[in-house]
Amino acid sequence: MKKKIIQWVCAFCAVALVITTSGLPVRAISFDPGFVPQSKSLELVNLDTGDTIYAKNTTQKLYQASTTKLMTFIVASELIKDPKDTTITINDNVQNKLPDRSYVSVQLAVGERISALNLMYCMLLPSGNDAAIALAEAAAGGNMQQFIQLMNKKAKELGCTCTNYTNVFGVADKNHYTTAEDLKKVYRCAYSLPYFKEITSKSAYTVPATNYTPARKLAASNKLMDKASKYYYQPCTSGKTGTSDEAGYCLASTASKNGMNYLCIALDAPSQKSGRPVPDNGAFEDSRQLYEWAFSSLKKQAVLSKDKAVANVSVLQAKDRHQQLAAVPVSDYNAMLPDNGGKITTKAELPKNVTAPVKKGAKIGSVKVLYNNETLTTMQLVAAEDIPQYVIFYKQRWFKIALVAVIAAAAGFLIVQLIRFLRNHHRRGGSSFGSKHSRNRYSGHSRHHASKGSYHNYH
Repeated sequence: MKKKIIQWVCAFCAVALVITTSGLPVRAISFDPGFVPQSKSLELVNLDTGDTIYAKNTTQKLYQASTTKLMTFIVASELIKDPKDTTITINDNVQNKLPDRSYVSVQLAVGERISALNLMYCMLLPSGNDAAIALAEAAAGGNMQQFIQLMNKKAKELGCTCTNYTNVFGVADKNHYTTAEDLKKVYRCAYSLPYFKEITSKSAYTVPATNYTPARKLAASNKLMDKASKYYYQPCTSGKTGTSDEAGYCLASTASKNGMNYLCIALDAPSQKSGRPVPDNGAFEDSRQLYEWAFSSLKKQAVLSKDKAVANVSVLQAKDRHQQLAAVPVSDYNAMLPDNGGKITTKAELPKNVTAPVKKGAKIGSVKVLYNNETLTTMQLVAAEDIPQYVIFYKQRWFKIALVAVIAAAAGFLIVQLIRFLRNHHRRGGSSFGSKHSRNRYSGHSRHHASKGSYHNYH
């Protein structure tokens, strides 16, 4: 159970590393390392900042030779949960799937029982093609095509847009290709997984004896790790080679020195010229020279701080008519830059003003960072503080509610008074009319009788 938890944590870290990498600012310029590279495609990345320090043809599709085994390792690691304690029996398909005997092999015997971890050593250290086939077959339950499908699926998950696999060990095929930009993502994923650094950091390793074979001593094909090699480079911490007539010399590697960490991808340095082998490995030479230049010429510099304003913007509807809002970078930004000077400038893109209320951290613009007038990166600018909205009292909600209440009360009062007035008026007006009518009626009656009486008296 403990092992499973560790494996899940490692897998999570791998995904997090890829996601984090994809979110880092990427340098848009490439510095001059002071030499002419032999590799057709070359990229140097600082692992601490995410900056691409040097880039040459990084999106060009090329054969990948045995750097393919990086993805073979990744998929096998996902399928085989405990490679150290998983035993694999070699079947006769392994040697049969090698195109010919010229391909690097660790001479696995049919019926031989060997751990998955030791097969990983055999595959990554001397670049054993038979070990790659045996590992993939065992991991996929004998279904090699399914394993290759998983390789392509994983490449897409990692954000590789120009990579395709047709085999697990790197035999040349027009549909089997990658780019330096994609291989960088693949290497970073492999580098984050258990056992990878342990395996690729060694210059040699002895595989214990098996039921068929005595102990095997493996030598690393990455000569940057070999003290006896002219290519030896002490800061190198890991690597995977690839070589073929079609792919040339290839190397994906890492190096660390003085607290700085780099990843270098070198593809297609010439391995043949005029039909003859080129004795010097240009991928080794280019990688070493790039590392040496970066460690000696570049240093990490703090360029932007999330606590330091880049610019200010006016705020409307704030209590202070002249309120200014500080715009700060969404995060700190450090860059690997030459230590011999150079001018860093920034260009902020902000609206003329913003309207309160404003929440701290709200996006309000962006800033472009330039080094000697060339773009390093572009980052978001956000509000450094909360700014509440200020409204004149007669426009505030409480005042409007109070005003409506007063008007309603006044209207109610007037309506009541009007009703009272009409009632009183009606009562007074009705009594007067009745009295007058009575007087007129009785007055006429009296006159009538008076006249009549007079008539009788005088006629």
